[in-house]
Amino acid sequence: MASLDKSNSVASSCVVPNEKGLHARAAAQIVTLSSEFACNITISHGNKSAQSLSLIKLLTLDAPKGSILTIEASGQHAKKAVDEIQQLIESGFGE
Repeated sequence: MASLDKSNSVASSCVVPNEKGLHARAAAQIVTLSSEFACNITISHGNKSAQSLSLIKLLTLDAPKGSILTIEASGQHAKKAVDEIQQLIESGFGE
């Protein structure tokens, strides 16, 4: 969807396409992917946000199919982290 790049800070939004939305297995995939990057990553839905390394916090985003998630990252490889997480979400988490 939209991207914003400010020096080492990057943000992008995408829509959750899968039927089950952001459920436990999908959130676990975000945690696993996020752990590969040495940067701070936050995912937001509405007025809620969660660190991408916290499975429980990701589940509290309550993001069903059609939800718009905003992925924000800062630090080393922030753009790559945002791009790869966005691709994971847009792929429907392989479901």
